[in-house]
Order: sequence, then C-alpha cells, then structure tokens
Amino acid sequence: MSIPLMWNDSSAQAIATQSYREQAARIIRAQIVSGRLEPDSLYSIGEIAEKLRVSITPVREALHDLAREGLIEMKRNRGFQVRTPSSKELDDIVQIRSMLEVSSVREITERALIEDFTPLRELSRRTEVFAQAGEWIGFLDTDREFHLSILAALGNPKLLEMVGSLRDQSRLFGLDKMAGSPNFLQSTKEHELLLDAIEAQEAERAAQIMAVHLRHVRGIWAGQAESQSTAVASTTT
Repeated sequence: MSIPLMWNDSSAQAIATQSYREQAARIIRAQIVSGRLEPDSLYSIGEIAEKLRVSITPVREALHDLAREGLIEMKRNRGFQVRTPSSKELDDIVQIRSMLEVSSVREITERALIEDFTPLRELSRRTEVFAQAGEWIGFLDTDREFHLSILAALGNPKLLEMVGSLRDQSRLFGLDKMAGSPNFLQSTKEHELLLDAIEAQEAERAAQIMAVHLRHVRGIWAGQAESQSTAVASTTT
C-alpha cells in the first residue's frame, strides 16, 4: 500500500536551487535514512514528484540512483519500495565506518592536517540547530558534510566515497522520537568536543570521541538504548 509522505515546504523549496535529479535524491535519501519512508510500503513516482513539485523525469532518475546505492527496489510499472537492511547489515556498516573514521581522525589529529576550524564549527552549530528542530534533511546534510569535511583533510577521495556510501546505507529510525531530547542534543554536541580534541592535537581523545559518536548510529539515533558507559564517555571525553 502507499502512505502519505511527511515532508514540509522547505523540502520542495530546496529542490529548486540545484540539479533536480541531485536534489530529489538528496531529499528522498534523507527520508529513507530517517525512517520517514517506510520499508515494505509501495510509493509511486508520481506521488514523490507531486510532493517535491517537480516533473516525474528527475525523480525517476534520482530513484534509479538510489536503487544503485541499494536503498530502494524499483517495482516495474508500480513505483518503488524502501529496501529493509538486516540488523547484521547495519551493524556491519557501523563496524566498517568505525574502522575507517576512528583511525582517520587519529591520523588527522597527529599530523595537524586541519588549519582552519571555522567552517567545521559553523557546520557543527548548524547541525545542532537542525537536530533540535527535528529538521532531518538539514540535519543529515550538515552532519554528513561535517564528517566528510574532516576526513577530506587526508586528501583521499576513495575514503570519502566509501564513508559517504556507508552513511547513506544506514537507517536512523529513532530520529523523530529523539528530536530535541537531552540525550540526542548531547550526542550532537560531540561534534564540538571532537573539534576541540583535534585542534588541541589530542589524538587518542579525538579517536575516542569519534568511536563513541559512531556508536550512536546503532544506539540512540536508531531508537535503541545505549549502555551507561557509552553515555558517560560522550560527556566526559
């Protein structure tokens, strides 16, 4: 069956600023990652195009891009369904991300590869604002840009491609429930803690903060309880 989409006017306005195909993919991806597009429900291309106030062609192209990423399955002459990853797949994604991102942050900090922290701190601030408001398209965009901007200091485009793809395959079904909550807002403040550690060249501290931060992908950001040790680590590092 098909269900109504929970998108606001800002989603439709955003699509007018860049490539229709790219912007449609960005918005639909955010709806999938946040859990607003539900697995096993059938969505029509026309329904999506109407919500985004664009023609069917760029939406169809965007959906084929998302299908190649493994986020959806196209149903011939019917529309598409959001693919349901298993818990094992999601756990594997976080494991791989941790292997890549924790060691990368440690190296970036040890080598002092970031000189200007102003753009990163602005991204951190914007991410907090979006998180508090429950604006998931903005939140996921700025959070993604924040993490990839840090990793970009290594000058390894393959790393950025791999981490970006892994992020897009995650599911954060607990976002709506967590919006504005103390635990969720505390987790977003870890961005500032991370930047402080990198700027102070405290490599092990930066790596620890990143490791805790990534565990939220399968914890509070996914609507799951976290151990007390994880919560304490996020506030004392």
